[in-house]
Amino acid sequence: MSAKLQMVLDHGKYDEVLRIADVLYGHIDILEIGYPQMVTFGLEIVSDIHKAHPDLPLCVDVKVYHGGTGITRRCFEAGASIVTVLASAPDPVIKKMVEHAHEYGGSIMCSIDNPKRLNKRTQEIDSFGVDYVCVSSGFMMEHLYELNKKKRPSIFQAKPLEFAATVKKNLHHAGLAIGTGINTSNIHEVMALDPAVVLVGRGIYESAVDKNGLRPASDAVKRERADTLRREMR
Repeated sequence: MSAKLQMVLDHGKYDEVLRIADVLYGHIDILEIGYPQMVTFGLEIVSDIHKAHPDLPLCVDVKVYHGGTGITRRCFEAGASIVTVLASAPDPVIKKMVEHAHEYGGSIMCSIDNPKRLNKRTQEIDSFGVDYVCVSSGFMMEHLYELNKKKRPSIFQAKPLEFAATVKKNLHHAGLAIGTGINTSNIHEVMALDPAVVLVGRGIYESAVDKNGLRPASDAVKRERADTLRREMR
């Protein structure tokens, strides 16, 4: 099965988020309404995008830790296809979210970012019935995995592809989702892990450099990058 391209929208004003959804509709498989946007705009942004594009799957990145019952229901009722939860959330919360996802015909994506007990925790989460286990570490690829110099265990001390490979080998039911500074230059490295979902943000909509200096990527460039990524993922 081909991997799905999930475009992450973490920034932008309300109208710009709606416009980007219009621009990239048909060029991506899933649109993620990122945590910063959820904090800023709430579920209204989810409802508006769902109304405009009811067949575009939306991942609502609310990063549930507790109170999963009410939050999960509200997200799905607003139009979410996928709701996120943290791997550090209590087991009953994750299990209940899976139950609600089944009720609404949706999916649960669980984000894991702690190297401690990585094998065991991945196996536990997988057994709960989540649909995806996500390794998402921001800009680590570009910063050569050197973001965190502290001694305590942290995802920022682990090379993201190695971290993701460890997660992958412990999955028997859930698919691997990965987002680690991915772009058209390194997508082939990511695809070697056989992910189910690839999360890309700046790799699609980041600024571009031309002879006039730094400028926002045009809509055409955004679509071209998304199309290129999807081709490489097939």
